Amino acid sequence: MGIISELLRNPIDTIIFFLLAMPGRLLAISAHEAAHGWVAWKCGDPTAKYMGRVTLNPLKHLDPVGVIMMLVAGFGWAKPVPVNPRNFRNYRRDDLLVSLAGITMNLILFCLGCVLMYAVVGVALAKAAGNTFRDAYYIAQVAGESALVVNGSYIPMSDLMIYAPYLSDFLVGGIFGEVASYVYQMLMYFTLTNLVLAIFNLIPIPPLDGYHVLNDMVLSRFRNTRLFVSPRASQIFTIVLFLLIISGVTGEFIGWVQSVVLQGVGSLAGALFAAIGLI
Repeated sequence: MGIISELLRNPIDTIIFFLLAMPGRLLAISAHEAAHGWVAWKCGDPTAKYMGRVTLNPLKHLDPVGVIMMLVAGFGWAKPVPVNPRNFRNYRRDDLLVSLAGITMNLILFCLGCVLMYAVVGVALAKAAGNTFRDAYYIAQVAGESALVVNGSYIPMSDLMIYAPYLSDFLVGGIFGEVASYVYQMLMYFTLTNLVLAIFNLIPIPPLDGYHVLNDMVLSRFRNTRLFVSPRASQIFTIVLFLLIISGVTGEFIGWVQSVVLQGVGSLAGALFAAIGLI
């Protein structure tokens, strides 16, 4: 497996990666599950509340296989939050709200992470803007476009905005130091993990949230009760999902969506920075 070979080949960097990435990933998963439980509680079902699942404590949520997949594939899952739909006040509405709660929480945390990341990038660019060509970091016009020049190399501002999550060494570390670089990496892992979890859970395959959303919004229109998935069918879908992850198909899809989202966020941040005269 790739993670094992990487650990054997470069143990120090791999351990540092785990130390920087895992806190944000555990927080993202815990927030996702806690949101499911909290919304279910507010919709009339206190099952998750009574079982201690409305918490950010990752020990209450972790699934061993999901954690392994998070280490290997970069995304995984937690133990499903227990929900008793008989307690819902309005089944279809409340089931939809509970299903969307975890995804919504991850998207909120992703947006918050982006705001913090681009705030750091903005402060770093403000410092670089005050430098001259004699400094290691400065902003100049290169080939008719504003660019950040670093030790003779440059990156156009349009590209820099898109790749802002990955600027821990190139920009943040160079201007603020190594400790700031590590903190920025932790923020980056947390932010991107929330985006990945939101995309992954929107896939309409049981037992993911996307299936419940599809069922509540489309399939249940033709039935008076929830679409039934037998334990056997659920096992088959789980195996299919696992194979899609292992094959890399899921990762390629999530990577494509992630790149589209980051381009949009980068373009928005670039327009804002240009409006305030930072770039």
